[in-house]
Amino acid sequence: MPPDKMIVTVGEPNWAPLEHVLPLNECVHYMYMGRAGDIELYKHRHTRRYLNISCAGDSFYRYSNETYIEITQSAALEHVRA
Repeated sequence: MPPDKMIVTVGEPNWAPLEHVLPLNECVHYMYMGRAGDIELYKHRHTRRYLNISCAGDSFYRYSNETYIEITQSAALEHVRA
């Protein structure tokens, strides 16, 4: 399915990608919001911004103009923490 047509599904939270990227003491600041295809969606409790990580934990995405665009890890973390 094209990235702009992905449907968000919510099921059992998959914390592994987030835990792979962040220290556990930072993970507590995120809520699991679901999955869009192979992209796990996490929302920061304070900034209300999303950190979108591939299920494998090696790719990062930003949702813009109704599509997921691959970005660097540093750009994803800068965005969610801003």
